[in-house]
Amino acid sequence: MVASFLLLKSSVRIVKEGEVSVIERLGRFHKVIKPGVHVTIPVADRIRTTLSTREQIFDIPPQMCITSDNAPLSADAVVYWRVFDPKKAVYSVVDLELAIQNLVLTQLRSEIGKLTLDMTFSAREKINSVLLQDLDVATDPWGVKITRVEVRDIIPNNEIMMAMEMQTAAERTKRATVIRSEGDRERAVNEAEGVAQSRIIDAKASAESLVVEAEARAVSLELEAKGAANALRSIAESFDGTVNQRNIEAARFHLASEYVKAQYALASSENSKVIFAPDSANSLLVQAMAFYDDKPGQSENCLQSRDYGNIYD
Repeated sequence: MVASFLLLKSSVRIVKEGEVSVIERLGRFHKVIKPGVHVTIPVADRIRTTLSTREQIFDIPPQMCITSDNAPLSADAVVYWRVFDPKKAVYSVVDLELAIQNLVLTQLRSEIGKLTLDMTFSAREKINSVLLQDLDVATDPWGVKITRVEVRDIIPNNEIMMAMEMQTAAERTKRATVIRSEGDRERAVNEAEGVAQSRIIDAKASAESLVVEAEARAVSLELEAKGAANALRSIAESFDGTVNQRNIEAARFHLASEYVKAQYALASSENSKVIFAPDSANSLLVQAMAFYDDKPGQSENCLQSRDYGNIYD
């Protein structure tokens, strides 16, 4: 009874979800059983191995690699894979995980050896794509599907790291110098533009001031001319409309008075000067004084006219 129970128990196989088992019968591959309860022949059937069909992660340890410009560095990667054919995974390769690890390391060294040191830092996506394609083709006969490859770290040796840090510092110093010089140039340009704008504004203000002064002078001259015209008009209206000797003498007196005012203004200035008066001017003054001799209440003006006349005698 006990033997029958043990024999029945050994013939029942339970496979968990996410796993498969490879069954051998009399030492040869028989079948692959999936998750669930299965009955096997005792003694004749045995489970060779149980494999996981879920995606697995394989961490590749850091390895020394040499770039195309002979720069040593350390690189590691992470590989995501899963078994899609348990029979091939068991019978096509002796140690599946060791085979995948060595294959990844070989391909990683090969791809890094095709690139320069500077290219390895900027070509990770390219390395990942090439590794994924090459590894997927190489592991297909093993019943393994490579789903993703990620190069995690690429670390140069200490000497190269120091040289790269010095190069980075020099480039940053260069950029700072260029930025500082550009700032100085922009400041100088701004200052020059400010000075130019200030001069333009001053020039415009000066031009506008000259225009205003010229307009004011023109208005002043126009008013003076209108005043003189009005004075002459008043004198002309005072005449009786006939040309006689008395009117002519009055006009001459007016001209002589204006002439005396001009000579007085010239003589009263601070600079030394010599004035030459023509005989016609003296004769004009004498006639003007004679005109006032016949008018009462203007003796003082006549005396002043005579005194001015003495200047020219």
